[in-house]
Amino acid sequence: MSAQSPDIAVHPLVIIGSGFSSFCLVAHLLETHAVKATDITIIGPHPFGYGAAYSATHGDYRLNVRAQIMRIFSGQPDDFLNWAATELEDNEARNPQGAFYRRSDFARYLSYLSKRIEGFDALNFMDMQVASLAQHKQCWQLNLTNGDSLMADQLVLATGNPPPRWPCEVSASLSTERAVENPWSGKWLENIKTSDKIVFIGGGLTAMDGLYSLANKGHEGKIEIVMPFAVLPPKQTDWKIEPPVKWPDNIASASQFLKFFSNTLGSRNWTAPAWQSRFEALRINLNAVWQGLDDTEKKRLLRYMGHWWQLARFRSAPQNFEAAQAMMNKGQLQLIKGRVSGLKKQEAKLLVQLQDGSTLSADKVVNCTGPAGCPLILKLLKAGIIAPDFSQRSARIASDFKVLDGQKKPYDNLYALGAMTASSLGDVIGAGTIAKQAESLAASLAPLFR
Repeated sequence: MSAQSPDIAVHPLVIIGSGFSSFCLVAHLLETHAVKATDITIIGPHPFGYGAAYSATHGDYRLNVRAQIMRIFSGQPDDFLNWAATELEDNEARNPQGAFYRRSDFARYLSYLSKRIEGFDALNFMDMQVASLAQHKQCWQLNLTNGDSLMADQLVLATGNPPPRWPCEVSASLSTERAVENPWSGKWLENIKTSDKIVFIGGGLTAMDGLYSLANKGHEGKIEIVMPFAVLPPKQTDWKIEPPVKWPDNIASASQFLKFFSNTLGSRNWTAPAWQSRFEALRINLNAVWQGLDDTEKKRLLRYMGHWWQLARFRSAPQNFEAAQAMMNKGQLQLIKGRVSGLKKQEAKLLVQLQDGSTLSADKVVNCTGPAGCPLILKLLKAGIIAPDFSQRSARIASDFKVLDGQKKPYDNLYALGAMTASSLGDVIGAGTIAKQAESLAASLAPLFR
């Protein structure tokens, strides 16, 4: 172990973050590598493993992938599916495309795993937040928001998806009941009147969750979604797993990437099972290609296909998609191409201002634009402790998950995992890809504790 400060105890491994990424890493360290639980310290809120995705308690919020895809251990691909078959009674989950269970039920599965895997009850868990961190000799000193400090010999950043923030100017007088900045928990649905006119800002999976829930409540009011492109995510089909597509070794530009991607997909019909099967086969080896692009080409590629990719990648659960289609068919739901520039109160209504100068009136406005920046990461970037990625909003991370310092050299004992690695490493947002990351990082960390 590294040299200790006489005043502050050194923890062998500290993980900042207590969401799904952190849970997967701990599960692999304990189950696969028999690392001592007492060597692992978790800093973050309870309950462990739920994070933003699975702490949603609303009964209508569902997984957007079928149960067969939800796995934590590659050697146990059907573990969640088998558990669900005996523990869950949810007839609405089953569709011709597969079983799409509630997110809250997947959280129950995580709790089951924490009891099944030996050592979870012996972890050092600190329900705190990290205010700042800095190198101290060969360790990391973490300063907590309560004023305490601790030292970490090995440190993993697994901060997950920070809560959403308004993408526009918002009047300070708006009530949080009428203007919902963070809809992830689903609690905002408790205060909706049947006749309310609702405006969603953003049309991804969060909006789809809201539409499905409103449909189940028998909502009759008009709903408008403001989004950069007036297209909702396609519905998941019963696509089949195909062998991975082998990408060329010489892709160095966004145009080369797009050409190969488009030619391999062939059809433009993203609602067809064959298209989705091919898309998933392309994704398997995509990250190495992404990592081979320089920052300029990554930016160019995102300009060309960033929003489309989010829709194609995060397809909708069939229940949500069908609810949205039914609303559109009867004229209740309207998609508006545009961006929001402001939100304020106007008499008894809310006024949504668009960048083109037009306005929308609403009883409720729901922010569905996705996660904001992580305050801790932004602070580390500003201090020059870590190097920024091409977006300038997250850390630059090597392919072995090591975080780069201000001179773009990898730290020996600072790692990143999960959502914050996407800009550097590629397609690592969904549960399955995060679990694979955790499996790989656990294999690298485990020898340090033998």
